[in-house]
Amino acid sequence: METWQWALAGFGILVVAAIISYLVLKYAYRKPVASLGNYLFCIFFFWMWILAIYETPRKRRERLKKAGVKEGQVIVDLGCGIGRFVFLAARIVGPKGKVYALDIHPLHTAIVTARVAIGGHKNIGVMHADCHTTRLADKAIDLIFVNDAFHEFADKITLKEAARILKADGILAIYEDEMKEAKLLSIAEEARLFTLVEKEKRLYKFSPLAED
Repeated sequence: METWQWALAGFGILVVAAIISYLVLKYAYRKPVASLGNYLFCIFFFWMWILAIYETPRKRRERLKKAGVKEGQVIVDLGCGIGRFVFLAARIVGPKGKVYALDIHPLHTAIVTARVAIGGHKNIGVMHADCHTTRLADKAIDLIFVNDAFHEFADKITLKEAARILKADGILAIYEDEMKEAKLLSIAEEARLFTLVEKEKRLYKFSPLAED
């Protein structure tokens, strides 16, 4: 099937499921619901909202590639959440690469661990750790990717740990939609550990400063 055919089939399934749920609520459970048209309208906008938050796999893959993720790299998804970018990154780096999915929230790491086990991924390592103390080796990482999470741990200690684990030619790639650009750049500048080498909209790429 073509992509548009899959999309059409998915939309059709969603509409049928919504109609069935409407009928069950109204006639089986006697719940007070709006008209069918309004119900479908709300369902439609709910899923548009979900897609706006989570984006499509293609957009996420493009963001990873713009961040600099390449085949064979060892990367860290810092503040990985439930793994929105982890598994796409693992495909890009391939079997010779490695993705460390790091998060301090135990539920997040539990979900990613379960997904890794179910999918049988060999190049993903899940780490329940603080971004201040990742326990990763010195100068072992090619790229650190932080997707819309830097505002939660934006400080000098985080940047110091990032500088420790990054290779001399490594990249710290931060996509940040919550924190204002001026504040993000100010934190990076005050730490005196990184220099901004590239910026595209809300994606910032930093390179470690050479050690004295």
